Amino acid sequence: MTLRLLQAAKKAKNLHDIAIKNPLDWYRPSKPQLEVHKSTDNIVLFRAANQLGKTMCGAAETLYYMRGHSPYKDLSHIKPPITAWAIVHSWEQSKIIQKKVHELIGADEYAEDSPEYAEGRGYRAKNPWFKLKNGSMLFFKTANQGTLGAASGTISWAWCDEPIPQTLFGEVAARLLRKRGRMLLTMTPIGGGDLTWLKNLTETKPPKVKDIHAALSVENTTPIDLDGTKLEPLLTETDVNRVADTYLSIDRGARLEGSWDVGVPLDGRIFEHFNENCISDSPCPVGEYKFSIGIDHGHLPGSQCAILIAVSQDDNTVYVLDEYFAAGGDKELGTAKRHARAIIAMIRRNGLEPLQINRWTGDRPHGGGKHGGRMSNALLRSAFEHILDYPQNSCPFRIYTAHKPRWSVYYGCQLIHEKQVQGKFIVHPKCKRLIRSISSWTLKKSGAMDRLSEWKHAIDALRYAVVPIIDAKYSAPKFSKIQITR
Repeated sequence: MTLRLLQAAKKAKNLHDIAIKNPLDWYRPSKPQLEVHKSTDNIVLFRAANQLGKTMCGAAETLYYMRGHSPYKDLSHIKPPITAWAIVHSWEQSKIIQKKVHELIGADEYAEDSPEYAEGRGYRAKNPWFKLKNGSMLFFKTANQGTLGAASGTISWAWCDEPIPQTLFGEVAARLLRKRGRMLLTMTPIGGGDLTWLKNLTETKPPKVKDIHAALSVENTTPIDLDGTKLEPLLTETDVNRVADTYLSIDRGARLEGSWDVGVPLDGRIFEHFNENCISDSPCPVGEYKFSIGIDHGHLPGSQCAILIAVSQDDNTVYVLDEYFAAGGDKELGTAKRHARAIIAMIRRNGLEPLQINRWTGDRPHGGGKHGGRMSNALLRSAFEHILDYPQNSCPFRIYTAHKPRWSVYYGCQLIHEKQVQGKFIVHPKCKRLIRSISSWTLKKSGAMDRLSEWKHAIDALRYAVVPIIDAKYSAPKFSKIQITR
């Protein structure tokens, strides 16, 4: 018995050592991932639902090409070393795929002159890259660099994670021509960008882009061993249904089916899970809270919207405490001082002081039109200094400008929607404008969010309040907590 246990322990250690030395060899793809790995097309689109391992698939396929061999197809025509690119939208997203790639590389696979990988920071180079011992190099690029950043160099492989602009796609494809290189695009087609050009490339006869499409299902999340044996599914049917409820109806079709067309809810509402259960005048439970204010500068002279929220540190529930709304139309009534006084009054009627607000986030400056209406966070901050008797340029709190990367509206609404689905989003009934906005904001006929709607201003202020205090990557300061007692 003891001998068998020792043998089993030794075998387990050997397997562990092998896994550390070469983790990619332990990767087991699902059915749609396997189709990607077996494809020999020059340009492949893996158009799939969320939770299907698109990024893992892209990282694995990239490393197969960099190695020059794959367990799923003949890559003998690939002669390492090769130069490869991995392209994403932003450096924040780049850190995610750098981590995914790093997790698949054995420690002894890196070349001696390759930059080190640091957890949370990525590869420690001015422009992230790494090199394998066989000389193959992978450079991480962002779409924010534009076509200029991509307009030089000849490469053998390109992996684009999530949609990229058509112009950048063309530049990357041109860099692949000389080496007869290949490209993989992994994406869920969401975010409101026009992907008609890519859809058309998949529908030509013959298609210029191989389209591998996969919906979220138990089968499509089941890994398959090298001998064809199906392993334990990563998701159950219950998991799939639970995930489905967390998605906005506006993009549920894309997130669950990977479909080109954005799903439109029957009643046109974006926040379909907002109902009377989300409205309550009960006081916040006793506990620790962080407080946040979001401010939207309206497009009309004098218009302004501010939302005050509290976020429980026990269960992360969002409590919308109060609102300030000025419809605008009169630039004299819409001065920064008037807005500042109203926001201070909102804070104080909730038993707080301005210095107790953990995070202030305001919209980008509004220049006003021919009728005036100029407003900015700087003007508001100056007004706060005057009203609260602080010397000029000495206001102890900062109004951060809202971070607006691509798809920020979708992201913020998705975050709020998830809270509503979880039953962790409570609005005080005195927030009448916000309640009407959440209940009334609909879709345009195109299926896009109506960005010019009168109901959007309160939603924007809500997003500015919620996102930075819920999602750490949007937060600059470290928040202190405030205890609510009775």
